[in-house]
Amino acid sequence: MVFIHSIRGILASVAVCAALALSYTTTRAEEAVDPMRIPVPALAPAPSPALPLSMEFRDADLKDVIRAVGQAANLNMIVSDSVSGQVSLSLKDVDVLEALESILKTKGLTYVRERNIIRVVSVAEARDDDMETRMFPLGYASGKDVLPVMEKVKSERGKVSVDPRMNAIIVKDLSLNVDRMARLLKNLDARISQVMIEAKIVEVSSNYARELGVQWGGQYTGNSTQGTTVISGGTTGVGSSAGAGVTSVPPIGSTVFYPKTGDIGASGNAYAVNLPAAVGTGSGGVFGITFGKLGGKMALDLQLSAMQSTGNGKILSSPKVMTLNNKEARISSGIDIPVRVLTSTTAGTTAEVKTISASLSLSTVPGITPDNRVSMVIKVEKSEPDFSQQVDGIPTITKRNANTELVVNDGETVVLGGILTKNEGESEAGVPFLSKIPLIGWLFKKNSRYDNQMELMIFITPTIVKE
Repeated sequence: MVFIHSIRGILASVAVCAALALSYTTTRAEEAVDPMRIPVPALAPAPSPALPLSMEFRDADLKDVIRAVGQAANLNMIVSDSVSGQVSLSLKDVDVLEALESILKTKGLTYVRERNIIRVVSVAEARDDDMETRMFPLGYASGKDVLPVMEKVKSERGKVSVDPRMNAIIVKDLSLNVDRMARLLKNLDARISQVMIEAKIVEVSSNYARELGVQWGGQYTGNSTQGTTVISGGTTGVGSSAGAGVTSVPPIGSTVFYPKTGDIGASGNAYAVNLPAAVGTGSGGVFGITFGKLGGKMALDLQLSAMQSTGNGKILSSPKVMTLNNKEARISSGIDIPVRVLTSTTAGTTAEVKTISASLSLSTVPGITPDNRVSMVIKVEKSEPDFSQQVDGIPTITKRNANTELVVNDGETVVLGGILTKNEGESEAGVPFLSKIPLIGWLFKKNSRYDNQMELMIFITPTIVKE
């Protein structure tokens, strides 16, 4: 009976070898020189390069199949006596090492590397001193980022740690798991593509203002047997005391003639209607005329003022930032306005200086899709101080921002958004009732009109940086 079983074992081995010769072919591919290949200590060489394998077995002896796969991978292999059973499989163009791992995993087995020999044992049979320690230096990835991933791959008895000084992952586990982690680290420690994000913020503004004003008055002096009658304008002109750094303005009733802002005409008489336009140096114009009668009994002053201003402006801001794929980047430029803040407590009043930021900023998180498009989470903000509107000497902050998520083709420019602000109005000031009379009413009123527009457009152009 012993002889018969030996014959059966020999025939089974011959059948396995014949099946391998007929059912699969292995093609050795030239191993490319990889600058990031992880060096392996001489005492624990890694398995041979992966080879495509095709085979098919039904109810074949497990040991014979393992030995056949080991021969295909050029591995020196010892199979433990505890390995037994049969296996059925059908593989086509499968990596040899992956095929070996799958077979061992199916049967609850693993392998231990001792120098250049692979020893196949059951997982329960493997001891702690059978575990292999290997270090994997990282070139592109961060050890802290990779560590959580490796923790999920290791076995229950395995240990994974990070050496921050060398940016390396140190693994202690069974050889099969170490080899699996080595292949995973090779994919994780790859060069990451970079993306250049360029934004253009265009602000176009236009303004228009017009004012029409009138000033007139005079004096009439008449003599009769009952006495002298004088009719003249009132004191409705502009007058105020001079403040610090302010040019002195003549008080109402002054005898000094100010053609643009005063309250008397060229004849020296007060205006009855004083509604001038906001004219001044470099702004608007005034036309005046004086009528008089010999003897000084009658004088009439008439002054027309008009002001019109138009303006157009364009502001182009172009922040640009480059970052790694799926990494946040932020760029900003601006000023910090110091603000003194007083705090009152029972112990007294304390003062501290805080800052208000007014800046142009761009923050983004780009992601490269498999079809070479760029998905982005973008935040663009522009804030600037408005010194024309202040509270306790502190300027207000005008903000314009946009937050969005979008997908754009590589190198394509898209409009992220736009804001159109239009402010227009018309006002009228005059003498009640008299200013409403057709035609004649223009002698008793002032008219002003304004139209201001501001348009904001934001353009985004992502570009994948080519290697």
